[in-house]
Amino acid sequence: MKKLLLLLVLMPILLVAQNYNLEQLVNYGLEHSWEMQRSNLEFESSSSSYRSSKWNLLPELRIFAGADQDFTDNAAPASDLSSSAGFSISKSISLNDPAYFAYRFAKMDLKTAELNLEQSRRSYAFDVFKAYLEVLSAQKRLGSLTENLSIQTRVLEQSRVLLQLGKNTSFDVKQSEIAVMNSQIQIMQLENTIESARRNLFNLVQMPDEGLPLADVEYVALQEVPALDTEAINSLQVLDQGIGRSKLSLKQARLDYLPSMSLSYDFRRTVGGQDFDFDTYNTNHGLSLSLSYPLLSPFKQREVVSRSRLNHQMAELNRNSTLTQINTQYDQLSRQLSYLQRLDQLYLEKLQQSRDQIRIAEERYRLGLIELLELDKTRTEYIDADIAYNANQYQLIQTREELNLLLSRQIMGTW
Repeated sequence: MKKLLLLLVLMPILLVAQNYNLEQLVNYGLEHSWEMQRSNLEFESSSSSYRSSKWNLLPELRIFAGADQDFTDNAAPASDLSSSAGFSISKSISLNDPAYFAYRFAKMDLKTAELNLEQSRRSYAFDVFKAYLEVLSAQKRLGSLTENLSIQTRVLEQSRVLLQLGKNTSFDVKQSEIAVMNSQIQIMQLENTIESARRNLFNLVQMPDEGLPLADVEYVALQEVPALDTEAINSLQVLDQGIGRSKLSLKQARLDYLPSMSLSYDFRRTVGGQDFDFDTYNTNHGLSLSLSYPLLSPFKQREVVSRSRLNHQMAELNRNSTLTQINTQYDQLSRQLSYLQRLDQLYLEKLQQSRDQIRIAEERYRLGLIELLELDKTRTEYIDADIAYNANQYQLIQTREELNLLLSRQIMGTW
């Protein structure tokens, strides 16, 4: 039944297109993957804690009602039954009000949860994108290797003919046979790699694989490396929230050095009477101010403040350490991206020249100027250039999105 419901959900996707695309898989995974479900629940938990902390700031409001029958004298008249009802409002304020600090902490935790959820969505989208790209790259390479196998097979057949004509040796034939077997082995290994990569991709998305092909991703050439803006980086914002939280905790600990002073107000309105007549009214106002100071408090609180200060220092160290790592990763990725962009232009030029060489070789073969062996060699060189170009381009796309992930920019301009 569960599988049937899942197929009904996926049916519109499968009917509209005969393949999978990256946007469909990422959006589906953001709704159904275990990882994102956990992240959403963690955010909801923080939101609930924040709402509770706001309610705790409000005065305490109570309503009450009761009846009292005096049974000490069995001959007492029924008029000894008394009743009362009313309401009360009370609120206490102190220098180190736990409710106030709980509210401040909950507010910071909610902001941290929002940043973590945003980062989780972006990281998950990148993980799906990376797994998707792994399948695409392997499939592209499989197509090129399959074509290369057909070329190597023709070369082997021609070598056998040349052997019969006495124009080459059995060593040449054996070399061609080895080349064919190597191509077959590469294809088998790549097919297994594709199967594993697809299984990893659809397990990550929590979607059944119907065997449809994956649509290629749209690549937009990036001329400039994105600038490093530390203020916009999500991971640093989370650490800044941690520093703010430790700073607030240190402030709370220091307040405990002061005498404990609290101001309380209580308002009570009661109505009662005999036999539920409710003809007696009573109103009470109460205001109290208390001040106390434990003599051993400074010695105990000193260690609490010391630990709070150390936690604050560690939070700042973590932030500085992370910033250093981000700068290092940014330098590495930006250099790698620039390198791959330059390499992309060279591979593209090489691919175009290889394509021109095929046209020239085909014309020369038609005129009888070269043998089929030379023509197939030219085609093999083109396939090698095509494999190198596609592999570099997918690596370029992945590096660009890895840089976007580091800088907390959108993955593929969407997530």
